[in-house]
Amino acid sequence: MIRHLLKLVWNRKRANALIIGEILLSFLVLFAVLTSVVSFASGWGRPVGFDRANVWVLQMDFDFMASEKGDPKLRATFERVLRETASLPQVEAAGGSNTPPYSFSTNSGSRTIDGKEVYLMYDDVTDGFAKAMGLQPIRGRWFNAEDDGTAYQPVVLDANAARAAYGDADPIGKTIAGDEKSGEKAMRVVGVVPEYRKDGESMSRGNMVFRRVAPNGAYGVVPRNLMVRVRPGTSAAFEETLLDRVQRVAPEMSFNLDNLERMRRSAHRFVLAPVIIGGIIALFLISMVALGLTGVLWQNVTKRTRELGLRRAMGASGSTVRRQILAEVGLLATIALAIGLLLVLQLPVVGIFTVFPPSAFVAGIVVSLATVYALTLLCGLYPSWFASRLQPADALRYE
Repeated sequence: MIRHLLKLVWNRKRANALIIGEILLSFLVLFAVLTSVVSFASGWGRPVGFDRANVWVLQMDFDFMASEKGDPKLRATFERVLRETASLPQVEAAGGSNTPPYSFSTNSGSRTIDGKEVYLMYDDVTDGFAKAMGLQPIRGRWFNAEDDGTAYQPVVLDANAARAAYGDADPIGKTIAGDEKSGEKAMRVVGVVPEYRKDGESMSRGNMVFRRVAPNGAYGVVPRNLMVRVRPGTSAAFEETLLDRVQRVAPEMSFNLDNLERMRRSAHRFVLAPVIIGGIIALFLISMVALGLTGVLWQNVTKRTRELGLRRAMGASGSTVRRQILAEVGLLATIALAIGLLLVLQLPVVGIFTVFPPSAFVAGIVVSLATVYALTLLCGLYPSWFASRLQPADALRYE
């Protein structure tokens, strides 16, 4: 039976190629949209690892290359800005961050740890960052004056990075070797914090590493941002006061002040916009495919009046003919989905799991397959019913 269906499909390969292409395109678009939706929905209920309430972000504009080279003047200016900000009565805590939450700025790369490659995301922070962001170590400690003068760069891992690098072993005190080619210093783990999703609810699991910026300039780049936790009830008028104070300390720099809550809303709009647009495109595409598929199948059945009438004359029942048409539709869908599945399964090789969690990837595949199969079989119901109503006499009238 399958060989016979394959022969029928091959004999009408030109018409069937269009149907297969439409089904394949629908599957790929639907997979992309559903994977994004599932990833966003699954991450919404999990904690992000920091407290965004009453946190402002003071962005500083300076030459980042000077920061990379450890410019003493730039570092001294940053320390003055940090001290001046922390001294204000409205400020509870302040700390530097190079890649703050919801900024979509990322510093990442792979490091060899215990003989395996681990993909890590980095943020260069100062000692006050943990208090400003409400981070509480679950193992070890946060950075403090004990780390001054060390030959290595102290780091704090989030729970995902600790698990990826060391499994269930205790990472405290472990050393991550440096890289002479890239100039990366050796790092030693001093603490672990809960899972930290830098870009918030829309971010899948990442392996976050906080690298200490030494006050004495021994290691670490100068952060481009200050995370400022203000006291509850602080009015928006304090923004002007803060900007005026830091501008006096560093007149050669330009500053911009934002609110972490506003940054969160902007980040969500940025992430959701392509998902919504993709969903609208997918809806229209699937609607067009459904109408087109129904029309093409109905036309194919009409052209095959002689063949189907002959089958009825040879004793085939209406239900048998109906099952044959539905089986052909299912075979076309299977061919298209097999091609689509082959393409989709290549995505883990190019690093899709750094963007979407495996659970969302699998759910996107399963739901897309089920939806496309249901759609194609639904589109085949009327043409198959029409074919089952053909009588042997209809074949004679066709002649």
